[in-house]
Amino acid sequence: MTILRISFVAVFVALFPLIAVHDDLTNAQDGFFSGKTVRIVVGSSPGGGYDYWARLLARHMPKYLPGNPEVVVQNMPGGGSLVATNYVYSVAKPDGLTVGMPNQLVYMGQVVGDKEARFDMQKFNWIGSPDRNPTVLFIRADTPYKSIDDVIKAKIPPKCGGSGRDSSSMIFALEDLVGAKFEVVLGYQGGSQTDLAIERGEVVCRSMGLGAHFSRQPFTLWHGKDFDRHLVQTGRKRDDRASDAPTLYELMDRYKTADLGRRLASVLTAGEDFGHPMMAPPGVPAERVKIIREAYAKTLRDPELLAEVKKQEYDFDPVSGDELQTLAKTVVNQPAQVVERLKKFLGN
Repeated sequence: MTILRISFVAVFVALFPLIAVHDDLTNAQDGFFSGKTVRIVVGSSPGGGYDYWARLLARHMPKYLPGNPEVVVQNMPGGGSLVATNYVYSVAKPDGLTVGMPNQLVYMGQVVGDKEARFDMQKFNWIGSPDRNPTVLFIRADTPYKSIDDVIKAKIPPKCGGSGRDSSSMIFALEDLVGAKFEVVLGYQGGSQTDLAIERGEVVCRSMGLGAHFSRQPFTLWHGKDFDRHLVQTGRKRDDRASDAPTLYELMDRYKTADLGRRLASVLTAGEDFGHPMMAPPGVPAERVKIIREAYAKTLRDPELLAEVKKQEYDFDPVSGDELQTLAKTVVNQPAQVVERLKKFLGN
């Protein structure tokens, strides 16, 4: 019998070049951010929920990135986040110095084959999200529509506002799912501009993240004046803050929505799990993506950040980059029947 003896010294000598190379790469990655500026490209105008999270992260994330780089926010509204998402995907240099925060429903453009959606959600490097973000559809209280049932019965549909078809997809879908028809006015540069249009009476309703709707102005002021009411929410169960509004699933049960419609709803509500996501372009080196993800996760545990979130009463339920990566792959791969139904009501 032959006995194989390998000395520890021999093994170490053999592996030392590999260890040294790995250490050199790690050190290079750690030092990469020093003296640099990281941009967070937000797909909406200043003042909304995405802008809030981006600026909060920009204030606290530098301390957790090696080299303490400056982190700045650049707003790039347009097309319901399509402009910003296209930019991060194909224009921004894939070096880790540019990340994006698009609308949670931006994936809809890719699902239905919108020619303006020039990206593949699966190829982004997803960093994480601070929350899950169910949607609420609200309407001015001085309109004759007291509930979603009134909308379904109405001869004249209420006029809702939004930035793009993708970000307003739930409003379009309600006609298909339960028979509630809306007239939708698109082209606003972000939520803040849509809210101003509601105050002016140009439109009377819109959909948005439920957490933001119950935690910031002008909505907290509106609620104090009974300015608006809530028609429907997309969570699986009613949020206590919107206990007056049925869930989409309650409505589908009530109006006996077919199985295809329910599959449609599952695609639309997938945006809730994206929340207010951050992603990096395709092609960013894996080690650098890991560094950004780790810095992001540590930022969301920062006591000062958590204190600010609590003070603002924002929802907080972090989602990991790995979970978002899986979600991106799942949501864009849909059966042809579902895609064709989505195209129908999104006008593609």
